[in-house]
This record gives sequence, structure tokens and C-alpha cells, in this order.
Amino acid sequence: MAIELRKFPPIRKFAWKSTKEQKWNTTIKTSGSGRVRTLTTWQYPQYIITAQYAWLSTEEYRILHGFISQVRGSHEPFLWLDPEDYEEKGIRLGSGRDMQWQAVRRMGDFIEPVAYVENVTLYADGKKLNGITVDGGLIKCTGAVPEDAVITADYIYYWKVRLSGDSFQTEARYSNIFTSKAFKLMTTR
Repeated sequence: MAIELRKFPPIRKFAWKSTKEQKWNTTIKTSGSGRVRTLTTWQYPQYIITAQYAWLSTEEYRILHGFISQVRGSHEPFLWLDPEDYEEKGIRLGSGRDMQWQAVRRMGDFIEPVAYVENVTLYADGKKLNGITVDGGLIKCTGAVPEDAVITADYIYYWKVRLSGDSFQTEARYSNIFTSKAFKLMTTR
């Protein structure tokens, strides 16, 4: 049985200093002649997201600290709805003969699977399909779909992340107004 992951609180007051770093695990070997060989053991990158809050109310401050306590710092992964990269519209998933499709995220021409989606609308040749179910990132249709139909979808996706460290720091700026220091999230699989 899969563990239900918590969702990061929907407080959308991020400062403009956020970053997203992409990391690969590449080994590089150079021979005496200068020939280079590379090897990566990862099929998909790890992302390191750095964010901070520009301002928080007392209630939001308490909600965030309570959430960090619930996941016990970096101990437990959770779902993050990224402010910029969180939805796909009209993404092609395959053909009607498949009857189930993996939800994916596009980064330019690079496509990687996503495991947590919601608000899914599925289309066959541009016509909305009814009778769909979603299990993690796998989308299934229980109704009839023409085999040659092009299947596209719209959905919101979450990133599975954990804090990169065990601390989360806020600062009282004025009476009942708080900010957060920068915090890092790392994607996990």
C-alpha cells in the first residue's frame, strides 16, 4: 500500500529570489591520450529548488512551522506545487490503443514522468473523454476510445521533494509580519 504524501501548504507569497538547479550524476574518465568517456546512472535529473517567502502573516508562519514539524525536517518527502512548473495543457500522451497513459512533464524537448497529478482532463482527437481514473501518474480510461485516436491531456502535477536539511528559519520583521530565510527542496523518486 502506497503512503499518502502530505502537500506543502498552499501559501503563494514567494520572493523573487527562487532558483531551480538541475543535477545529474555523471562520471567522467579521461585516458592518457585525452579521450573522454562519460557515464550517468540516472535516467532523470534531480532538481534542487531554492525558495523563500517575502512575507507571511502570523497564521501562515504557524502553518509552515507546523508542516515542517509534521514531515520532521528532511525525514519525510512531500508534494510541492511549484510556482512556475506545475501544469501541462494539451500534452500528447499516446494513442487510443494504449488505454492507459503515463503523465509526463515537459522541459523543452525533454520529457520525464510525473507520479502525482490532479484535475486531469483527457482528450481523444480533441474530444473530452469521460470515465477516467488516475492512480499516481497513470491515467486510465474505462470507456471506449478509438485505437487510432491521438490522446492528449491537461493536468496539474506535483513534485515529490524533501527538505535538503532539517531546518526552516523565519524572521519577525514587524508586528505580525514574518519572512522566511531561503530553504532548499530536493526532488526524490
